Amino acid sequence: MIIRALLPKLTPKTVKEKIIVILSTEFPLTVKELKGKIKQLFNQSVSYQSVHKELNQLIKEKVVVAKNKKFLLNVEWIRQVGLFSDLIVSNYTSQKKHSINKLLELKNDGDSLSFEFESYAQLDIYFLELLDYFNEFFEEDKQILMHYTHNWWPLVYPMKEKQVIRKLKSGFFCICGADSEIDKFCCNYEKKIGINVLQSKDKGLHWNVNVMGDLIFSFYGDDEINKEIHDFFKKFKDLKSLDLDQLTGLLEKKGLFRVVVLKDSIYARKVLEETKLFNLKKK
Repeated sequence: MIIRALLPKLTPKTVKEKIIVILSTEFPLTVKELKGKIKQLFNQSVSYQSVHKELNQLIKEKVVVAKNKKFLLNVEWIRQVGLFSDLIVSNYTSQKKHSINKLLELKNDGDSLSFEFESYAQLDIYFLELLDYFNEFFEEDKQILMHYTHNWWPLVYPMKEKQVIRKLKSGFFCICGADSEIDKFCCNYEKKIGINVLQSKDKGLHWNVNVMGDLIFSFYGDDEINKEIHDFFKKFKDLKSLDLDQLTGLLEKKGLFRVVVLKDSIYARKVLEETKLFNLKKK
């Protein structure tokens, strides 16, 4: 019923659904203002008491929140609706093969699943989306740790990365395994936007493992593409000569990329402990 009220092509039937539709575009509103909007938009006369009653029920259901005697939709509820609709799209179409909602299937330690990607660009989009919705899956005290040999996100997705970090409530740590001038530039950018970044060539670190909450992401990329990217970072020693079109071409190049996701809270904690990041807090 409430989900239906958010769909623009379907007409809301009840006062409760009409309140949700109105608050989706105009907010915050008083009871009197909502009463007037219902009359204006839906040609329905309703009493002040009936609107107030439905608002109280929506507050109880955590769909609506009150602020200074005005009402607006609960942002957390909106996000849950978004996740739910994304899950429906993922289940009913093949357009999104790597939906992050598949992670909801991992309920117990030892549960696992795997994905195949065709390019680094596709893999990047997946991880950026996962970071964007991370706190919908995990509490704030859950940490994120990503390992990578070379850093190109600030060159290719600077605005998206910044937006994700602003939204993220959990601590986010990265370890970059190279110290080229381009890597240094990208790592410095990430430090400025709030990521805890270290550069290290320690071969004992988990270079093919990312930790996100209680989930372990083990992955490998196409060997040929990995070599081409490494050669690219070695060739271009500063940003003035950098060929961004060539870099994006490498990231979009088709190859075999596999990610295995394992739910294992103990393993996740061990990786964080080994890299001595588990006590750090987000800057």
